Amino acid sequence: MESTVPETKSGYSAPALEKGLEIVELLADEEAGLVQNEIARRLGRSVGQIFRMLEVLTERGYIERSGRDGRYRLTLKLFELGHRHPPVRRLLAAALPVMQQLADSTGQSAHISVYHDRRLLVVAQADGFRSMGFSVRLGAHFPFRPDRVSARVITAFQDGDRRARLMKVLGEGASKAECASLDRRLAKIRKDGGVAAPSDTVTGVLDLCHPILDATGSAVAGMTVPYVKIRDNPSTEAETRAAAADAARRISAALGYRD
Repeated sequence: MESTVPETKSGYSAPALEKGLEIVELLADEEAGLVQNEIARRLGRSVGQIFRMLEVLTERGYIERSGRDGRYRLTLKLFELGHRHPPVRRLLAAALPVMQQLADSTGQSAHISVYHDRRLLVVAQADGFRSMGFSVRLGAHFPFRPDRVSARVITAFQDGDRRARLMKVLGEGASKAECASLDRRLAKIRKDGGVAAPSDTVTGVLDLCHPILDATGSAVAGMTVPYVKIRDNPSTEAETRAAAADAARRISAALGYRD
């Protein structure tokens, strides 16, 4: 019997590996998890086709099965592996101490997002010592769209082919006039060195976003401080903006950027 698994662009296929990746990618979007029958139905496969793969992925620690409801969920293993990747590890080593200092001094949270597979992924997060505030969850991911400040900042600080690729994702479905308007917004962001604007997604939050630059001057990430005015917080908006810009510069310098 011939395999029904389609060949990849290279002309080769690995059915078992593809089944495993399909399961992992499916569960990545299901916070509550799925039972075995649901996984099979979503993937258009029989329970018999995925049973062994679920067992192997569980044994290897990539997924876990709840004894209460039988639902399969992703573990943090993939997240841990991603953080062991040298570029991410270097970014975190440079960023986390500076971000925590920023959070402690301003009483505001800070997070760093990177571009991954047409999405923004939050890879680092720091909270201040205050009892109240607004923060974005570590590991959260969002569509790479113009209404996300990190998406605009990361794209603005790119050149050549890399910028063209990100612009294609950012401007997907937009008209020619809308793309031209977006291009002007990005040019202003690059000139200003970042963004300080009301959040497009959360009312009452002022997004302060700056690029994290590497030795070539390209943005490897965007650092955002979602500023919320709190009565008992001594750090003003102007002070927080200055501190956030300085923190981004320090992290970039640690990655080899020289202005």
